[in-house]
Amino acid sequence: MDRLEAIEQIRIVAEKVLGQGALTLAADTRLLDELSIDSTGIIELLMELEDIVGFEVDPDTLDPAVFQTAGSLADYLAAMASGK
Repeated sequence: MDRLEAIEQIRIVAEKVLGQGALTLAADTRLLDELSIDSTGIIELLMELEDIVGFEVDPDTLDPAVFQTAGSLADYLAAMASGK
């Protein structure tokens, strides 16, 4: 999975979690600020992405910086999908 594919997966899941359609998501979209995703939404987002991408997140080792932007989360997803 490359960065663009990861951003698309994040967009699809964010639409589901937020109950909104047709979200525009760019690499520099700030997830917490611009999309107003709260902590519960972040957990839902992660759980959905885990199912789609096929990885498991250890919340104790997850750096909060991963959720700054769609791009930072996409980079994390791409790394997880490739087993890094």
